[in-house]
Amino acid sequence: MLTRLINKLFPGLTRGHERLDEQDIDKAIDILIKETDPRLCLVGGYKRKLRKPVIRSLVYVNRLITRIPGAFEINRRNYSSVPQINALFGSADDVDELINHSKVLKKYFEANPEQDVVYVPLAMTRTERTALGMELNGDVVRRDVAQVAVNFSGHWLGICGSSESELRDLLRWRGIHNLAITALENITRLKMKTTELGEQRALLNIKLRNLQAQHRGLDAFTAAAPDGTEDMQALTRHLEETECQLKEAHAHPDTLEDYLLQVCRVFDHPSRYLRVKPGSVRVDRMNIKVEDELSSRGAEVFSAEITIGDNPPFETILALFNRKDVQQIKKV
Repeated sequence: MLTRLINKLFPGLTRGHERLDEQDIDKAIDILIKETDPRLCLVGGYKRKLRKPVIRSLVYVNRLITRIPGAFEINRRNYSSVPQINALFGSADDVDELINHSKVLKKYFEANPEQDVVYVPLAMTRTERTALGMELNGDVVRRDVAQVAVNFSGHWLGICGSSESELRDLLRWRGIHNLAITALENITRLKMKTTELGEQRALLNIKLRNLQAQHRGLDAFTAAAPDGTEDMQALTRHLEETECQLKEAHAHPDTLEDYLLQVCRVFDHPSRYLRVKPGSVRVDRMNIKVEDELSSRGAEVFSAEITIGDNPPFETILALFNRKDVQQIKKV
């Protein structure tokens, strides 16, 4: 029944998403109600109204999570032997420092003594810098060659899973949480804008009444009375513009129905607020980009660029850490 519904709503998107079921839909609706406004459940037929947008977002987020590469085992040994790990860290000591300073890893292994490994998303910032360097072309060394150095920095670890599949499932629900928070931010922003416009209108009305009062008061009969005609016309125009903006903004969430509409708009268009772009870059052992895709020099390094709302994008992979590697570093 549900598969037919999804096929009807989103032709061609059901392949690989058979796990989407009624429990998933209900859970996603519960999340967005809790994150935005619990009173939304008072709106008549709220589940029916949210159903289509929620299914759309669940299918979309499911697809996004599969684009994150990994899991790659991260430890000091692999820094030397695995090009993927070597490219992501400046040195083997940087690998140890990440593990040694991670409260996430420490808490997980303390809370789960039966687990020998943990799966965690590793996020970082990727930068590229052009500089002049040397290049070996056959037996000839070329100097002052423009080269692009790729750097990954600011590593941080996210939530933990006992397996790769569990971690991807946790990330899927984090994606739904992000969309719900975005809907709340949009509602808050619209309410603030309307409030500001209302305050601006009130202030303009006061200024306009003051000018009108001056022209009706005793000082209007004095020779030195200022000519405020232009000021009054400018204020009137500004007030009219503010009134128009307020009318446009009056699509703001004033009622619970309006709140629900804003939530539906976000969940109907999840790609506007959450994006995952898988990619790779070929680099040598010095992290210099190898432009020739057919070259045997260097190795392909994989990651996914994640963008949440208007925030700067960051690179992510799924990482695997072993308990014994964490314990060995702690003893040093």
